[in-house]
Amino acid sequence: MIRIFNSAHYNQTGDERFINLCDVNVVTQGICQWSSAPYILFEHEDFPLGALRAEYKNNNWECNLD
Repeated sequence: MIRIFNSAHYNQTGDERFINLCDVNVVTQGICQWSSAPYILFEHEDFPLGALRAEYKNNNWECNLD
């Protein structure tokens, strides 16, 4: 699962969305050179403007739209 949220509004609204990893197109994957966290760039039909980045944190893929 990929958790998609906006940290600027999450504390006030609690809005978040979960998308199954099978429903996205993974464009690339790698390891962040500064935090050593795995990341993916992915595309989903609900976000048509381009690839989004998700990092693996807390046993989940997290995509912060901040």
